[in-house]
Amino acid sequence: MQNLEPTKYSQVLMSLTRRILTNWKMPVAVICGNPETGKTDTALLLAEIGLNTGLLECFASNIQTYNVGKRITNLDEMSQWFREAAGKKLFILDEAGIHDDTRSPMSIMNRTLRHEVFLIRKFKGHIIFVLQEMKDLDNWKNSELTGTIIKKKVHQGFEALVKFRGITDLFRFTEMPKTSIEFNTLDVAPFALERQLEELADFKRLDGAAKIAYLYAKYGNTSVIARQLKKESGKNWRPQQVKRAIQAFLRDQFNVKMRGPAPAIEPT
Repeated sequence: MQNLEPTKYSQVLMSLTRRILTNWKMPVAVICGNPETGKTDTALLLAEIGLNTGLLECFASNIQTYNVGKRITNLDEMSQWFREAAGKKLFILDEAGIHDDTRSPMSIMNRTLRHEVFLIRKFKGHIIFVLQEMKDLDNWKNSELTGTIIKKKVHQGFEALVKFRGITDLFRFTEMPKTSIEFNTLDVAPFALERQLEELADFKRLDGAAKIAYLYAKYGNTSVIARQLKKESGKNWRPQQVKRAIQAFLRDQFNVKMRGPAPAIEPT
């Protein structure tokens, strides 16, 4: 667990955080509100309290943070992190109304993200969606996985209206301290389906089969690599061609013996 400089927060706020981060049946929380109402700050504050009180072992987000947390900007890596990171964990998806567009219900991101959220309960995971407009909230508001909705606004200072599922009363917080987690307030918080090749600086220095082997070490999935290579080159790569390229790299670099002649690995 990573300890942060303690922020002064009330017992009521600690109780709110505990309620959110121990609700395994409904692992989703939503924070919505207009720009400059402190939505992202509030999400990070919940992560901070969770880390400092033992409710979390680790957290990640698509926000650029500096003193704590892991940055993840794609669904592939988020899925892997939920499965491999040890202990109780929280992911914060900022600008979720853009990345998970409820007005395009058949989009790949929309369907894949919902499937992933359904599974994270099995890996001691929670997720916070940070949104702006209420219409982006509608799809999650009625989800069986959403346990908490926090509406941020400015009314004689920053305040939060909190709605727990199954409880009709709203809880009002008029004092929301700023988090001590440092983050880039101007960050656009990107989030894509797959890791982008431009993120892999070492990849650009490699050639041929070495590139494919490098990608396999990163992804561990020939289908994902095939899609990324097709996106980069415009050529139709297949998973079997990726596998052959890895075999060729092992043979050439480590003198791994293979049966028969070297396989052709050129894409179509």
